[in-house]
Amino acid sequence: MIVRIEALILFLGLILAGSSVAAKAPVLGEYLEYTLKFRGVVTGFVELDIAKMTMAVERKMGHVDDNPAYVTNLQLTTEPYRKAEMLYPVRLTYRSWLDAHKLYPLVAVKSLKTREHKEALMWFDHTQGEAYNYQSGKLDSDEAGKPPVSLKQITELPDEQWEKLLQTHRVAFDGSEALDYISFLHRLRGMPLKSGTQLDFSTFNGEKLNAYHIKVGQERLVRAGWNRPAFKVRLWEIDPENGKRANKVDLWLSDDEERLLLRFYAERAFGAMEGILDTGRPLDGEDAGFSEATRTSLESYLGF
Repeated sequence: MIVRIEALILFLGLILAGSSVAAKAPVLGEYLEYTLKFRGVVTGFVELDIAKMTMAVERKMGHVDDNPAYVTNLQLTTEPYRKAEMLYPVRLTYRSWLDAHKLYPLVAVKSLKTREHKEALMWFDHTQGEAYNYQSGKLDSDEAGKPPVSLKQITELPDEQWEKLLQTHRVAFDGSEALDYISFLHRLRGMPLKSGTQLDFSTFNGEKLNAYHIKVGQERLVRAGWNRPAFKVRLWEIDPENGKRANKVDLWLSDDEERLLLRFYAERAFGAMEGILDTGRPLDGEDAGFSEATRTSLESYLGF
């Protein structure tokens, strides 16, 4: 599952009113580049740069049916790093359409190439309150269908790829607002933040709705050249069976009108993952140490 890089990178949330200046998000034409670092058993507990990730908002608005939409592209690759390529080569692309007025997800397309190649399309039908996932050659039942034909032109998927997409999951929102990870990020950046605010929310990962709880704090981020006032957003996944919190992730967003995601960090039993924003980062800063990580392998981060 991509905290699993995808999930780890993109966990975020909705915040109520606060004293800070709200960001204008999304910003057409914005381009942000990150370096991902890993430390764990497979690296001998030595911190390694393992991937580059970019998030770019397209310069022109898109449309999904009659809805104007912000289109955001995420790309992640281990290609620049030889050791990471030897351990586990990754090529991830994720393209998301976000309703320009209500800032909820409309459709998303993702492709992951590791030792195998997997492709998927997620469609959020807000009229019926349901989210659908389609993957190449997979069915959730004998009656599973294909995505609406109107999405083919919107997503610009080639005929060969489109014809292979079959429904794997359909989930009802049940009164909750299901977000994808990109819309989650834009929502957080677009809302005023206030230290001490706590909130529950959910995301659709293509299989099910995942519940999360976040708490907002404030601190100055001093790391990898950054020395900047920031909001620290701590996020936990909520176990649906017992309500317990697990899989903590920390994110730092700049405390200014840009509201940039400066850093994200998570530790698991098998290692620790960190992402640092390179765009605009001072190069003469001192780099802080990286936390210890234990057991398992990088593959647990990079599932689909």
